[in-house]
Parts: sequence; C-alpha cells; structure tokens
Amino acid sequence: MAAQVLTSVPFEVRDAIDVFGETVPLLYAVAPVAAYERLRRAAETPSGALAFRLIAQVACELGVDVHFVAADVMAQTAADLAEASRALAPLEIKRLVNQWIGVAGGYLGDFSYSTHEAFYADLGLPIEPSGMEGTTRSRFMQILAANDPRTQAKILEGILAKYPPGSPVPDGSSAARTPEMHSELLGWISRLRGTDPVPAPRLATTSAVVERALRDAEELLNRNGPTSCVDRVHTALHGYLREVCGSAGLDAPADASLPLLLKTLRERHPSFTAPSPRFDDISAVLRSLGSIVDKLNPIRNNATVAHPNAELLPPAEAMLVVNAVRTILHYVEAKLAPIA
Repeated sequence: MAAQVLTSVPFEVRDAIDVFGETVPLLYAVAPVAAYERLRRAAETPSGALAFRLIAQVACELGVDVHFVAADVMAQTAADLAEASRALAPLEIKRLVNQWIGVAGGYLGDFSYSTHEAFYADLGLPIEPSGMEGTTRSRFMQILAANDPRTQAKILEGILAKYPPGSPVPDGSSAARTPEMHSELLGWISRLRGTDPVPAPRLATTSAVVERALRDAEELLNRNGPTSCVDRVHTALHGYLREVCGSAGLDAPADASLPLLLKTLRERHPSFTAPSPRFDDISAVLRSLGSIVDKLNPIRNNATVAHPNAELLPPAEAMLVVNAVRTILHYVEAKLAPIA
C-alpha cells in the first residue's frame, strides 16, 4: 500500500516547524478532494497507518529524516466533486462483500491470501494486500475504499468475472448473486467509470404523476443503475407530452401513444411550427426523434422491470434510453419557454 500511496498524489519534501519550534523535514502533498479522502480513509486503517510509517522510514534511509507525512485539500473543482460523488459508498462496499461475494468465518468468498494477491495482479493493478493486516475480507474492503472510482470499477469487473450470477456461494454466507443485483452492480460500474447522465430537467409544465416518475427515476438511477429506471423515465415523458398537449389545447386521444403526442406537438404547436433558421433540417431531426420515441414502448414492455421479463436492458443501452428521454424533455421545455 505504501507504493500505492506515493504514486496516487505528488509528494514533496518541505520544511515544517514542530511543537518544539524546531525545523524538521515534512513529506507533503496537496491533493484533490477525492484523492485526499482516499488518503484520509487509508490513514485511519491499521494497514494505511503502517504504510505511512514505512514511507517515512524509507525516506530516512534515503537521507531525508522525515518526521511527518501530511496532505492538504486542493481547491475543489466541479470535476473533483463529481469524482467524489461517483465513488462507492461504505454501504455499497458492504453489500458487495456480504450479498455478492459472500463471507464465511471472516474470509472473503474462496479467496486465500495468495489468490487475493494474485487477483489484483491479474487485473494489472499495483495493489499488494500482503503488506496489510487483517483477513481477506478486511483487506479487500480497505483496498476498495481507498481507491479512485475507475480503479473501483476495474475491481468490480474482476469480481463479476470471478463470481458470475448464479455461481455457488460460500456455505453459511448470506450472498445470493441474483440477476437483479448483477444488474445493479453493472450500474455501479457505469457510474464509477464516469458516464455521467444527461441531467434531469426542471419542467414548467408538469403533473403529480410526471414529478413522481422523475423523482423515482433519479433515485433508482443513483441507487440501482440505469436499467432500473427506464420504466420511470418512459412514464415521465409520456405524462409530460400529454400535459403539454393538453395545456396548449391540442386534442389527442386519451390513449395517445408517445409517438403520436410528439407528432402532435411537432405539427400543430405554434412553438414548433414557427419558421426558424434551418427549419427543414431541424424538422428532420425531430422526425428522427419520433422514430426513437416509437421504440421506447417495446423496450419498456419487453426489457425493463415494468414486467417480469426474462432479459433486462444492459446498463449502457439503458443509459442511452435515459439520456435520449431527458434530451427530448430538455428540448421540448426549451421550445415552450417564453423568449426573454
């Protein structure tokens, strides 16, 4: 872990004043908030504290009598905050360990100390659990918590390859390895890799059903991944287009489909029919969006949790649907907004 700490952020030697007023060498780093949090969490673990002591010891052997290792938080940027928000939460790590891998007698799955070490080497990660204290379960949790989101994603992918859905679990453990949790873990991987979704829109024309569907979709996306929320974004878009048509006095059948509602807006709402630059080209784009909308119904009915379907939409495709729906919502809302 000592090598991992040193390569995670750039450290430098500085002079510092100790409590006795003496000038002493200090190994110091300024780290982005996400990296700083990883260092802080590592320092609170026995293996992390040992790693920092080893770093100071090696520095002394190299002729720099380091007394302290310290880090400060770099000014936070939007990218820092976004990375920190993507990282696995402690409860997610516990769920992965207990409900997917499985624990028996304090040990993780069928990992031995040597196979746990080899697991990271096979993934091409410079992580050495042999320098840490505790069981394989304890070491795995410390490693996962101390790493950045992309490394966490790589570790999760390795775990899913080692323990696929439906594979045998350790005797006496509470793990299940269900298809539902597999889909959830794939959603975590998508989040960890930084595939940020199109943001949820704020709608001026709405209803209780639309608002509830959007809230549910956001919660399910953050908690379980995109596959779980496709049904909710479909409901939100359908309800929203119905509200917009009704508010504009555009008659549509009570059971009007999504494509019909979008076509009604495009062909009859003054905000969409008014001439504008490249009107024909934009109209062609809107017709293409209509084709996308036309495919949302079979996707919802046959590949989401709206019905007990045998196969669910994979996370990447589910995120495509979520982003497409949100893009349409953003565009329609912008077209309806009064010109300032």
